[in-house]
Amino acid sequence: MSKLDTLAAAASALLKQAELSPAETAQRFDAAVDVGRWRKLVPFATVEEPAVAGESVRIGPDDVARATRRLAGDGYFCLERAFESERIDKMRRIVEAVRADGWPAVFSFVFDDFWTIARSPCVLALLEESLGAGCLQNSVIWTHWVPGAKGATGWPPHVDLSGMGNKFLSIWISLSEAAIDNGCMFLIPPGDMPREVVEAIDAKADLSYASYSNLLHNVIALPVPAGSLIGWRGDVLHWGGTNAGGNVPRVSFALEFRSRDEAFTKFERPMIDLRAALPPLGLRLYAIAKALRHYPKFEPIVSRFQPLAERLWEETAPAPEQARRPDEAGLA
Repeated sequence: MSKLDTLAAAASALLKQAELSPAETAQRFDAAVDVGRWRKLVPFATVEEPAVAGESVRIGPDDVARATRRLAGDGYFCLERAFESERIDKMRRIVEAVRADGWPAVFSFVFDDFWTIARSPCVLALLEESLGAGCLQNSVIWTHWVPGAKGATGWPPHVDLSGMGNKFLSIWISLSEAAIDNGCMFLIPPGDMPREVVEAIDAKADLSYASYSNLLHNVIALPVPAGSLIGWRGDVLHWGGTNAGGNVPRVSFALEFRSRDEAFTKFERPMIDLRAALPPLGLRLYAIAKALRHYPKFEPIVSRFQPLAERLWEETAPAPEQARRPDEAGLA
């Protein structure tokens, strides 16, 4: 066994030892399904309450048109300060409260704000211009917290869902400044990245000098202020940068959307109709559990919560008929 393999095995063993005990798992599970506890934890936010009509965005039709043109040409777009600062400050405080209570940041998706933000008319117009009328949200979510310490990193280079062309869109919203110093987003447009490079990255294989030299020349950094909206197609290689000495944590969250007429992967289901009622707490917890089961590969520290993720996954799993597309099963 190599030294690197030995270190990896030791790290894995330590993470296993740090897992929640059965008693801790039971306690966290009871807390997770208690809507009243969440409301008490963050009294300035709502859970399972009717969405309030109105915009909290600063973008208009011209911004939507500009973003969709950029998306069609380069596979991504970036709209700075797309959301009102009051809304963004509130959402960041939700994340801070969730983490202060010992939960992974993704439990911020218990709260309504993280589901309503994509339903404002201008954002919905942007989604429909990009994906077609009646587009759907999948149940793949994450909240990012990159510590404000030198060397802290976001997720490594990856693509979200290749081969989907203009049928898939990820959006990423900054809840804090995302600067070069604290690890902003980086990406490479798909037109500048041959397929063999994507395959090599997926396989963790070596690249030739010509390949990585070309990639480095085509990297795009996207430093943005809080409240900015970045979107990219499923085949765009992207990653979170390394903190170069900034003392401000980089806080953000991500959502994914699909054309309604496209077949969905099992991992994406259940799909969510953006014009129906907000997902109930059970479905939110299912999406959170799915994320916690899938993303230790990017954030090993959340492995501590695997026993909780497994129980939530089992006890909140939608019935088979709910996992179909909304127009087949009436899923809200």
